[in-house]
Amino acid sequence: MELYQVRSFLEIVATRNLTRAAEQLNISQSALSSQIRLLEEELGVQLFARSARGMELTGQGRILHSYAEDVIRAAQDMQAKAEEISGRNFGTCRIGLNTDGAFLQVSRLSRALAAVLPDVNVVFVSSQTIRTPEMLRQGLIDVGFFFGDCQDSGIETVFVSNFRIAIVVPDSILPRGSELDWHKAAALPWIWSVCDCPYYQIVQDKFDGHGLLQKKVVDAMDESVVRELVLDGQGLAIMREDEALAVAGSGTAWVWDDVRFTLPLRLGWLKQAGENGTLQTVKNTILLLWQNGGSASRDEFRIG
Repeated sequence: MELYQVRSFLEIVATRNLTRAAEQLNISQSALSSQIRLLEEELGVQLFARSARGMELTGQGRILHSYAEDVIRAAQDMQAKAEEISGRNFGTCRIGLNTDGAFLQVSRLSRALAAVLPDVNVVFVSSQTIRTPEMLRQGLIDVGFFFGDCQDSGIETVFVSNFRIAIVVPDSILPRGSELDWHKAAALPWIWSVCDCPYYQIVQDKFDGHGLLQKKVVDAMDESVVRELVLDGQGLAIMREDEALAVAGSGTAWVWDDVRFTLPLRLGWLKQAGENGTLQTVKNTILLLWQNGGSASRDEFRIG
């Protein structure tokens, strides 16, 4: 049995979808299916059953689920202890990215981490705010960005920066310069999210406060998909302000100027991993990068 097989098992449990799990693991669906088949053969049990709701754990799979989580935690603890007794930073650090790399300054972060952690293999993993706690617990990431607040008592967080979200309106739905209020907005088509994204929750609260039920016509989770649907004129959408202004610059949509909301960008990690030297260095490097607007020098990162 290999650790990557155990991680694959846990990812399918989390997503309940083979295609989505393969995307998160950055492997092909056929490779993922092969991993699980070999794992089942080695264990001598069937872990999953297909249903209308997706990949469901069998009774045997449910029993082994907690053991799989223990395996990943044990591997992480072993690596952390080895790092502690050797006095060196080494191994792999997986950083969960809940939005696009440009916004999170991934290129600058990669260079900065290479300067302070030359022996560490830094891996950037696609994630989502709603999945960050689960991915941390399953060992799929070691530290992760997320929007809003985290209510999970087992996760430590630190504030990184505030950012603003805005509402984008396609010209084909409501011409630029038209008056817009929450009652009128509720009657227009919206591109919404199928998950509890903080973007949508804050706007949902606004509609609820007015006693309104908005018209949702398309569900989309991926930010790039939302952008394409807005550009195609299929509905209003909620975006980071920088993305909203970029879409408005295309000339096919406009930003509702009277409405802006502020959300925090945070970084999270498991409390039990808080003393991990590599993790502390990654956290401090990220904070320094954002405090300096991405312009900190190589020497600053070495000192930090």
